[in-house]
Amino acid sequence: MASSKFSAIFFLILYAVLLFLVFTMHNMAAMYLMAIGMFLEACEGVYCNFFHKN
Repeated sequence: MASSKFSAIFFLILYAVLLFLVFTMHNMAAMYLMAIGMFLEACEGVYCNFFHKN
């Protein structure tokens, strides 16, 4: 749920690094990075829905 260009680019880079980790068989690091990415996306969604005024 990218609410800005910055967050969209940030998550694109984050998931590109995640793909690299999966393809190079660094599965634990990939799982940690995926969990962090999902948590940050959820935090962004909560912020946009409850605190961001348009």
